[in-house]
Amino acid sequence: MSIHQIAARYGLAPEELIPITSGFQNSVYSFSKDGRGCILRLSNREKKSFSDLENEIKFIAALAKEEVSVSTPIHSINNLLIELVNDLFIVAFEKADGVAVDVTDTKVWTTELFYNWGKQIGRMHKVSNQLQLERPKWTKEDPDVLKILPKIHSELIKERYIKLLDELQKFDPNPHLYGLIHNDLHQGNFFVKDRRITIFDFDDCAYHWFAYDLAVSFYHAYWQASSFTPEQTDFSHDFWVHLLKGYSEEHTLNKDMLEQIPILLKIREIFLYVLFLEKWDQHNLADWQAYTLEDLKHRIEEQIPYSNVNFKELIDNFS
Repeated sequence: MSIHQIAARYGLAPEELIPITSGFQNSVYSFSKDGRGCILRLSNREKKSFSDLENEIKFIAALAKEEVSVSTPIHSINNLLIELVNDLFIVAFEKADGVAVDVTDTKVWTTELFYNWGKQIGRMHKVSNQLQLERPKWTKEDPDVLKILPKIHSELIKERYIKLLDELQKFDPNPHLYGLIHNDLHQGNFFVKDRRITIFDFDDCAYHWFAYDLAVSFYHAYWQASSFTPEQTDFSHDFWVHLLKGYSEEHTLNKDMLEQIPILLKIREIFLYVLFLEKWDQHNLADWQAYTLEDLKHRIEEQIPYSNVNFKELIDNFS
């Protein structure tokens, strides 16, 4: 990789690119341009096509046009939104306003945040109904939109996953339930400023069940809240009440969507288990990583519900 060539495409010196992380999917740098913070994302062309990135950017542009708060792409000095250097695609974005979410900060981690979170998801889903873009798609013929089935080596976990995919077959992928979603929408993929959230990292956006964005939001919120603030015993109830209230003000919320959430929570659990097995060095696991893998494996194999939420009661109350 030529960091000099990459920096030059944005009128920068190499030292102006500050490494943030080499993530599961991409390498990410930060830099400043015209007094504003920016993010540079590198994707290997063997894993991402030009069309993938082009349609991701079209989705973001459509969301921004309809006042969904998103981190928007910026042009290179060649007036391009996508640059290619050797085998790397480069896309730069304006850095989202605000700061990362701290679940222990009671001034940020509030029911108002959950409500605004739900509103942004609902607004995003309303926009997605208007779009026809080339992105990965869940279909009844090919329901493994996350593309993890070939990576599951445990026959029992593979059986659990296929059963969950089969459970989704009874739902009709109509515009009330299905469309273009973020597909990885957790609190790590938005910043907060003055209670306003700005969403980023649409790298995994796909045509999938709307309920998956809701399920992923809860999955990661509950994971962190139960780990760092276990004294918040009403968290699950408060989260769902306010998230769904915000969502329903922007997009149709129906019983089928709520019925899908427990299924999709378990699918998320299997996705993370497979991802961690693939990306973590299995010969040099930290204690928390080893615990996480063992816990996920146990919960998947034993079909333990993800949380103490009574989804039947949630559905009945909605009805």
